Amino acid sequence: MRYMKSDGFTALDDDALGAAASFFDALAHPVRLRIVCGLLDGDCCVGPMTDCLGLPQAFVSRHLGILRRAGIVTSVVEGRQRVYSVRHPAVRPLVLLLKHQFQTATP
Repeated sequence: MRYMKSDGFTALDDDALGAAASFFDALAHPVRLRIVCGLLDGDCCVGPMTDCLGLPQAFVSRHLGILRRAGIVTSVVEGRQRVYSVRHPAVRPLVLLLKHQFQTATP
């Protein structure tokens, strides 16, 4: 078998490949995937996230920063709190695909 450069609809230019790699790199951690899954159910502040995840606030904030810099989540300040939500439109269908593909079926 030999590698063939695709010139069809599946070909991505270097900029698109870089953007896709950055997107997947930001999601490539179980904690970040859990954060994104939770935010798909509704907007949330760091405090409730830390309670739900059972992780330290600084750890969750660091992962939120990675997701925010990747454009996957966004935040708004409401009073003294920062409220996070999913921003990227590809996240919901991707998470649904991952759930379908990788969720273990219980007999």
